[in-house]
Amino acid sequence: PRYSMVSPWELLLYVGLGVAAAFGGLLFMKVLHFFEDRFDAWKFPPYLKPAVGGLALGILGYFLPNVLGTGFQSIEDALNGNVAFWLLAILVFGKILATSLTLGSGSSGGVFAPALFTGAVLGGAYGQLANVLFPDITAASGAYAMVGMAALFAGVARAPITAIIILFEMTQDYRIILPLMFATVLSTVISRHLEPESIYTFKLKRRGIDV
Repeated sequence: PRYSMVSPWELLLYVGLGVAAAFGGLLFMKVLHFFEDRFDAWKFPPYLKPAVGGLALGILGYFLPNVLGTGFQSIEDALNGNVAFWLLAILVFGKILATSLTLGSGSSGGVFAPALFTGAVLGGAYGQLANVLFPDITAASGAYAMVGMAALFAGVARAPITAIIILFEMTQDYRIILPLMFATVLSTVISRHLEPESIYTFKLKRRGIDV
C-alpha cells in the first residue's frame, strides 16, 4: 500500500514507535544472548543441542505456526493490516523466542529477517492501538508496521541509513520518509545508549574483540 502521514501530529506517535522499537530490539538481543549462554553452558553432547532446540521450536510452532520460516507472509499481512491486535502482540515475543531457540541451540540462521518480522508485528500492533486512540490523525496500521521494521532492525544492527534505504526501496514512496527517519534514528540512539554493542558485535566484544 502507498502510505502517507495523515497529520503532522502523527510524528509524535512515530517518536513513540521509535522508543518502542528500541526496547523491542533490546529485548530481542537480551533473549537471544541468554539462550546462547544457556546452551553453551549446558553439559550435554553438542551435536544433540540443536535437536533439543528444534524440538522446543517445533512445540512453539505447533501452537504458533506464524513464527516458523522467514515469516514474509506474516510481514505482508501486517503491512496490509490483516492481523488482529492480539496476534500481533503475541508474535512479537513468539518470534524472538523462536529465533533465540534456533540460534541459541546451534542451528543455522540469521537475525535480519527475524528483526524485520519482529519490527513489523510490533509496529502493526502499535499502529492499531494508535488508530483506536487517535483515529482522526493516524494512518493505517500498516504504515506503522513498515516503519517498525526499519526502526527495530536499526536498533539491533545500529545501521539506520541501511534500514531507511531498504524501506524506501520497498515502498518507492517518499511520503513516509520523514516518520521513517524519525523513528529509525531515535531507535538507534536509544539502543546505543542502553547497549553499546550491536547484535552482531556483542559476542565479539565479550571475547575481547573491539571492532
